Amino acid sequence: MKEKWIEHYTLIELWIGILLFGVAIEAVLLAAFDNKLYRSIGLLAGLVGAILMAAHMEYTINRALSAGEAGAEKTMRLGYLLRYFTAALAMITAAVSGLADPIMIFVGLMTLKFSAYIEPYTHRISEKVCGKEPFFREMVSAEEQDRLYGKKKETDNPADGSNA
Repeated sequence: MKEKWIEHYTLIELWIGILLFGVAIEAVLLAAFDNKLYRSIGLLAGLVGAILMAAHMEYTINRALSAGEAGAEKTMRLGYLLRYFTAALAMITAAVSGLADPIMIFVGLMTLKFSAYIEPYTHRISEKVCGKEPFFREMVSAEEQDRLYGKKKETDNPADGSNA
């Protein structure tokens, strides 16, 4: 599990922030507003949407990084438009059907933005859980990693199968 955390640490940190804001907003909803179920369903839909949008952003960024310069711009633009129109469709559907509060869907979706603002704090938690070394290794070049930690066996000489 620790390896998955390190591999997707930014995404997981965003998810943690989304859930923290979701719990705080739900507490306010339950304490201060009427029609609690209607608003809570909207908030839950928005939180699920924010979680899925964060995962889609990570997927889109990874695809764009391997798509080349021209393809990267197109990939990012299409990913943004897909997320934008899906969120708009969810709010319109909620408004027309009356099943959930579209404003609370919007609030739930905005927890993604708020989560991005507190990401430095959730990153500190990640460092405490995983230690600082895995995050440091990700930030330095492969050559610097070889110098600091020694060469990895799978990258030594894969052509002839020997480890010189």
